[in-house]
Amino acid sequence: MSSAAFSYDFTNPENVPEAGPSFWMGQNGLVCTFSRALPRRAADMLDVFGAVYAADRRSKRCFQGVATGQRRICIRMPVREPELWTSPELAARLREMLSWISEDVWDIEFVRRNPVPEGDSRQGFLLDTPLEPPVTVSLFSGGLDSLAGLAQHALDSPGGSRVLVSGRTHNRLACQQDAQVRLIRTAWGRGSPVPSGNVWHVAVPFGISSCEVVQEEKSQRTRALLFLAFGAITALQAQADTLHVFENGVGALNLPLNGTQLGTDNYRGIHPRSLCMVEALFESILGESIHIDNPCMFATKAEMCLSLPAAGLAGVARETVSCDGYPQRVLNRAQCGSCTSCLLRRQAIFCAGLMDHDPGGSYRRDIFKGLSGLSKEEVHGFVVMGEQVNRIAGCLSSDRPWIKLTAAYPELARTLVELTAQPDAASREYLEASFVGLFRTYVQEWKEFASEISAAG
Repeated sequence: MSSAAFSYDFTNPENVPEAGPSFWMGQNGLVCTFSRALPRRAADMLDVFGAVYAADRRSKRCFQGVATGQRRICIRMPVREPELWTSPELAARLREMLSWISEDVWDIEFVRRNPVPEGDSRQGFLLDTPLEPPVTVSLFSGGLDSLAGLAQHALDSPGGSRVLVSGRTHNRLACQQDAQVRLIRTAWGRGSPVPSGNVWHVAVPFGISSCEVVQEEKSQRTRALLFLAFGAITALQAQADTLHVFENGVGALNLPLNGTQLGTDNYRGIHPRSLCMVEALFESILGESIHIDNPCMFATKAEMCLSLPAAGLAGVARETVSCDGYPQRVLNRAQCGSCTSCLLRRQAIFCAGLMDHDPGGSYRRDIFKGLSGLSKEEVHGFVVMGEQVNRIAGCLSSDRPWIKLTAAYPELARTLVELTAQPDAASREYLEASFVGLFRTYVQEWKEFASEISAAG
């Protein structure tokens, strides 16, 4: 049973935050990049996922009593082609996708949108310099994975134009992303170890209108759909057939840290199942196929970081952000250093031998000074990550590690089945071995990292 029900009507142009969510999307980054008109279906897709994100943020989860945090969210949404969105196949795929991503029940009613006024900024694109083929389009969050994955991809596939696609919700993140792009362009300029063409940056700011009387839901489970929509539409406009996302396998799978975590607690934005579902959903909407590929699926974060020096981007790592609570609003210490995302980041950089590019003074808490100076709340992330590693290590010590892993984490079994069902999929045996190898490497990296922390006191 759903714990709470919420209804929002986006057909009312006078909609205000007190009555329901309103969202905004600064699409100049999309509009001013390519010399192709944005298709009506693409424009609808942005509107729909913008509304979904806004409704998600405004619908506060409740965990009191027997509630599980699940919500029922009803939306009335205007679109240019309601007959497309109400088709049984698309409607089913959309409901399944939203349910999987957020663990909620979604009901969306589509109605015909009023004609778009002449001069609507979403209808035209401009470009001064043509893209140099081959064109690579990838999501660029400003995090360590997106930088390290870009480095590896550039080493594996040098040359051509690289289009980096960013979503941004506040100016601090925008500044970090822009700073990284400038440094990448400089590093890949004269004397670069990576022969590369132009680096383009498509940035799309977005958000929901502020409202003091409404407490926002912080989980933001549907945010990934917007990022993937930005990337897929950019790939479509750039005439590329693939959108690359760079996320380490441990983070993409995001296994529960302990038995207290529910489905609503686990972010699934780049989970391999999510990418398969989104790829099929986008094809139903756009009428064109855009492959969504995570080439780092079986690499740890540390393994990804090994590519940074060879690509000339090691120094850019210090500009990346990983913290769950970024920015910390502490002078020169924008990341907390103790959340699970910060810990995975520091583990990766330590194991990759890049500590010179990640000074401890840039964190609110430097984990390499030991645990003794941290509060119970600050130690929590380290403890639960250690518990998860011990559980995984126990599975891997068996003579049938894959069977033990799927018994402990049944989601892995379903993921394997869905991956083997994809066109041109690797064999079941290969995928099983790849999953096991991923977690073996991760366990070893954690042990080295934890040993260093424990030795510090």
